Amino acid sequence: MRRISLALACLFGPTPLTVGGEDPGRADKLRIDHVIVGIADLDRGIDQFQKLTGVRPAVGGDHPGRGTRNALAALGDGRYLEILAPQSGASGADVDPLRKLEVLTPIGWAVSTSDPEATVRFLRQTGYGASDPSPGARLKPDGTKLEWVSFGITSPPLGKAPFFINWGPRSAHPSRDSPGGCTLTTLTVEMAEGDRARPLLERLALGIEMKTGERTRLQIALRCPKGTVRFGAE
Repeated sequence: MRRISLALACLFGPTPLTVGGEDPGRADKLRIDHVIVGIADLDRGIDQFQKLTGVRPAVGGDHPGRGTRNALAALGDGRYLEILAPQSGASGADVDPLRKLEVLTPIGWAVSTSDPEATVRFLRQTGYGASDPSPGARLKPDGTKLEWVSFGITSPPLGKAPFFINWGPRSAHPSRDSPGGCTLTTLTVEMAEGDRARPLLERLALGIEMKTGERTRLQIALRCPKGTVRFGAE
């Protein structure tokens, strides 16, 4: 949906994931919306996910103008996992890094907001640059149209900060009709000491785990029919 930086891997932490962040006095409610894993080929990614978890993701559709396509699996509590892969023949800054990924690799995450304008104001007042909310859409295989607005942090550069999304009122959230069976147990961001993403993530209070390391990395841990599955573990 938005341009995503493709950084690899992360350390696993056992802390259970909690949901929902709301800064006192703010009108917007924030929560983890979805996590994203990338791979060079969507069919291969679907097969890998099913082999690891026992759940087979459903093809979601193409992203117009992005050169990517996806498959989805519900994670419970209004969250889902997105497998992102290139469309056949596509190229560009969003697509070329995906073609290097032979296994499912964490590449990003999204936070839903109930009030995009309020969240943008909050980010800017907190000292971060934020893009204006912009519309997005894709067609599901059954022809149903999903619509949303999304935006992200533009400055300073933050390697593993989320982007933000608000789903259209007539769009069913993907967690409602995607194959279920897995739950998100831990989302971990490892970042260098002094990384400016840390105070922001602490302020957003989304229940993710943060670790200090030499580089910024992301890991996703799921509880699935075949047990605990970790993406991004070294």
